[in-house]
Amino acid sequence: MKKLFNLRNIIFIGIIVNLIVILLSQQSILDRNMKNYHDMQEQIQAETEYNDKLKEEQEMIGTYEYIERKAREKLGYVKKDEIVFINEK
Repeated sequence: MKKLFNLRNIIFIGIIVNLIVILLSQQSILDRNMKNYHDMQEQIQAETEYNDKLKEEQEMIGTYEYIERKAREKLGYVKKDEIVFINEK
């Protein structure tokens, strides 16, 4: 009877240890998935902001102000009688 009692204790302790290992591994997986979820949420937010910016620019394309701004930025165009300052570094 005492031998059986010791065997039951060993089996019970083995089951408890096994459950603890499973629980800890599941927690690790859950933590990793939560981190991935938050990273994806941040990426979605950044892409949404970029998409909104592109929509605004798309609405402006073809307007006189947009064409003038792009000509100034990319081509260095200036208006007549406008003074240009050059920054030397």
